[in-house]
Amino acid sequence: MRWNRFQAVILAGLILGGAMTFAHAENGVPETWPTVLLPEVTTKVKLSNTDVNRLVCPDGIKDVVFSQEKGVKVKITDGNAFIKFQVIKKGEEMIYTEVPSEFYVVCGEDIYSLIGMPQRVPAQTIRLSSGKKQKVQQNLAIFSGMPLEKKILTLIRQTYTDQLPESYLVREIERQVDLFPALWMSFIREVVVEGEGLGVREYRISLRSETGQTRLSEKEFLRSELTSQPLAVAVDELLLRGGAQSKVFIVERRDSDAPSPMVKQPPSKASKDEQPVFQSFNEEVTDAP
Repeated sequence: MRWNRFQAVILAGLILGGAMTFAHAENGVPETWPTVLLPEVTTKVKLSNTDVNRLVCPDGIKDVVFSQEKGVKVKITDGNAFIKFQVIKKGEEMIYTEVPSEFYVVCGEDIYSLIGMPQRVPAQTIRLSSGKKQKVQQNLAIFSGMPLEKKILTLIRQTYTDQLPESYLVREIERQVDLFPALWMSFIREVVVEGEGLGVREYRISLRSETGQTRLSEKEFLRSELTSQPLAVAVDELLLRGGAQSKVFIVERRDSDAPSPMVKQPPSKASKDEQPVFQSFNEEVTDAP
């Protein structure tokens, strides 16, 4: 996807308010790991048991309460908190803990409860949101005055360039999707814009064969296993060659009562003639933020 000019495919029926309904996904609900937390909600987060992890609070972290006997060290500097799990050395062997630890973080006027799940992953950065109400206000300000098509393109661009505002809810997933015989496909993450009722699902794809090539179509990814209320699909590289990777971005409606794509849904009562179809939508996009 080249940002001097790219093509997104937007549903011609998007003004219908998400009239499409789909069947359920077979593989159940994936485990998700949030990187942005809300106050007063106990949340499990993935933390590195080998490197230093960071907690970020927009109002500054005042204190962190935790169990020192679990071999955890916490240092607060310049409003940030740094978490390090101690390593036990037995002879030549290094033992890294996998014991969950509870943390109660005082951020501004709010208290955040998180359960750190130590794993062999790189250092993690966890952001403490200043509250859902403020997040919604920030999201509404970002998209103020934009038509729906522009909102969709903005969200795709932010996700593609990984320039996501702190107010967005980001869930890291990394789940394999066995859907296309010729493709390896992974569900990487989900981005939700609370208040706007929009979200984007990011997938990574590659050919199963290391040789040859295939030309993709955005319409191929309009599948019940991938999305329930789609508005647009954008593909990084439509011509996929062996050994190369591409990404797929599916923008969908995410109203509070919207069905989850990973939960079984009742069959659609709408006829095929009532379902919206895809049409091409071109937009000039510069590299400016």
